[in-house]
Amino acid sequence: MKKETIALASVMIAILAVAFIDWLYVSRLEKKFVLIEKERIVISNKLATAKIVYENLNHVHDLVFKNMDFPGRMDTVAQETRFFDYVTTCINDLKLKLVSVEPVRPVIQDRITTFGYTIVIEGDFFKFGELCSKFENSRRIISLETFNVDLISSEKTKGLQTNKGIRVKMRVNTYRVKKV
Repeated sequence: MKKETIALASVMIAILAVAFIDWLYVSRLEKKFVLIEKERIVISNKLATAKIVYENLNHVHDLVFKNMDFPGRMDTVAQETRFFDYVTTCINDLKLKLVSVEPVRPVIQDRITTFGYTIVIEGDFFKFGELCSKFENSRRIISLETFNVDLISSEKTKGLQTNKGIRVKMRVNTYRVKKV
């Protein structure tokens, strides 16, 4: 019986020793894990920032190459055609109605040529806001110079007049810069 008691005591001491050593080892790993997790978060944030910078630099690159005349480079498609295609695509995507597009005579000042357009659209006010946002994020420089918003009213029914939407007349400019 004494051998069994000694063996049992030895096993208990060994289990307690292993548990103590495991506790020390795991507590150190826990601290390392917390540090590694902090580093992972910092690196993830840096990668996200780098991706945003990369996308912004690509946008700037596109702005430069889409809006500059480089010597010896001939565009296969006219600037007006590209702009009209872009505007009609945006307006169709937003389900607005394009009433008219009238080009204004280009204005040349030093190295910058300004191409102006008077555009009339009909639709929803919020869709007009989305169109302005699309202009802002375009690969071409498009500036909304002026705009007029009028309500389009439908017939009176039962003494109430309802609105069908808005009509927006806007002046939009695009630019072309000649490289020296």
